Amino acid sequence: MIQAYVAQNLMQAHLIRGFLDAEGILCVVRGEHLVALQGEVPITMDTLPSIWVAEEDRERARELIARALRDELEVQEWTCPGCSETIEGQFTDCWHCGAPRAPV
Repeated sequence: MIQAYVAQNLMQAHLIRGFLDAEGILCVVRGEHLVALQGEVPITMDTLPSIWVAEEDRERARELIARALRDELEVQEWTCPGCSETIEGQFTDCWHCGAPRAPV
């Protein structure tokens, strides 16, 4: 296996692992046990959780991860169909009236 990505935290590592699994890429998260040592050991690229894949899947995995991270950053604000409030893109329901986001 070969390293495909170094995550910022354990939650991101497992989200990416789930995303890659859904795309048919078998992967593992390494470095989970080091999370418990944060504060005791320095946080470096070697101590953060990382995603490891088969060597033949590395490039496809990196492309998928890059696309997923890019799409996450490009979430647009939306206007609530119920009350016309402007909502930040990461939310699926209106904070003001509770109406769900209209399908895109």
